[in-house]
Amino acid sequence: MRTWILGAVAALGLAGLGAGTAQAGEIGVGVAAHDVDLWKQQCCFESGANLELHARSEPLDTPEGLGSWRLWSSASLNTDGGTNFVAGGIMRRFWNGQKFYTQLSIGLAVHDGPDEDFQKTPDRVYFGSPVLFASEAAVGVQLNEDWSAEAGYYHLSHAGLAGDQNPGLDVVSVRLIKKF
Repeated sequence: MRTWILGAVAALGLAGLGAGTAQAGEIGVGVAAHDVDLWKQQCCFESGANLELHARSEPLDTPEGLGSWRLWSSASLNTDGGTNFVAGGIMRRFWNGQKFYTQLSIGLAVHDGPDEDFQKTPDRVYFGSPVLFASEAAVGVQLNEDWSAEAGYYHLSHAGLAGDQNPGLDVVSVRLIKKF
């Protein structure tokens, strides 16, 4: 529980870092497949769906030519007792303002799953670290001026920096985003 609370504070703090230069620009809800098999050597220890909340800043003030950057935060709650996580960081949106867009994100995540450095049981992901990198790739479509729909892929991992135990977690989601 302590990790969950600290993580929520960290993720919301990351999203709030841009408050001086950006306002809350988008919020969203989603549903996701948890611990999916996409190309990992170790996979599918946990099951269930994830319920997601997303918050993003307005585009940050950046020099012309650097594209559309935003701060983001998200929370993901597993419906089957698996690992929950919160994450936050920075994202780069491509083709912002167009009907279709893509975005890439990088940040940090904290989770409430086990962080032992070995796989104790086959029904949980043992991450090897309480803090993980969070990367995401997503595609979206503007439904109208205020709403968009997205499909996204999250990967959580410590990239081997905390030892050999690094199965990571892959999450594939669909979400509805409201622009403000």
